[in-house]
Amino acid sequence: MGKIIATFHNEMEQLSESEKLVLYYLDNHIDDIDALTLVKLAEATRVSTTTVIRMTHKLGLEGFSDLKYKLKQMNQSKTIAYSSFIQEYIPFLTETFDQIDPIRLKRMGNIIKQAPSIFIVSVGLTKTVGEYASQRLIQANKPAMHAYESHLIDLLPNLLKPNDVVIFISMSGETQTLIQSVKKLRFTGAQLFAFTNAADSTLSQLVHFNLSTAFPTESRSGYDITPRSPLFVLIDVLIEEYLRT
Repeated sequence: MGKIIATFHNEMEQLSESEKLVLYYLDNHIDDIDALTLVKLAEATRVSTTTVIRMTHKLGLEGFSDLKYKLKQMNQSKTIAYSSFIQEYIPFLTETFDQIDPIRLKRMGNIIKQAPSIFIVSVGLTKTVGEYASQRLIQANKPAMHAYESHLIDLLPNLLKPNDVVIFISMSGETQTLIQSVKKLRFTGAQLFAFTNAADSTLSQLVHFNLSTAFPTESRSGYDITPRSPLFVLIDVLIEEYLRT
């Protein structure tokens, strides 16, 4: 998830598909913002200038000029030379915490408290996050099971009892194994949570509750090297809320 999408993730639900397309385009071309005009943006995204202006209003801005100014500020902050790579984490961690709705977090903590069992589903590089989540829940005297192999994930509809909680963990929120599992479990009576790095992802939209980090997606030599550590932080936050409930 890029910086622009992370900034406006709360407003994404209000946007039409055409308006989202414009925002995605800007997210991928923020370095070109100085040369971008309203007409050029409309032409590049094949929408009308009216669509672009309507999108800016839905984002709480006065118009394209206001949007362009805000994006230039974002880009300038992005290029600041950090004295240490550790400092690069600070704004994104702050943004992650700012995105958490305390009321929804409290509801999630209450749901976990009432749940007979918790099932954690994670695969690939987020498998270790799932293992950590299940062990922490067990230490907190909450029955938990980690499903990371396809045959175990397929068995979930038969294992769930009413009011159980299933927590899906995926950086992109587009892991097809998890998406297909969510679709099968939506009508079982279980509460479905997701931890992602993409608040607007398919997985985030399918579950009942979603918590997302705000780190820009990074890749090197074709591999996703986006930090997974913030997902561990979200796990700790939710479990701390559960313990305080």
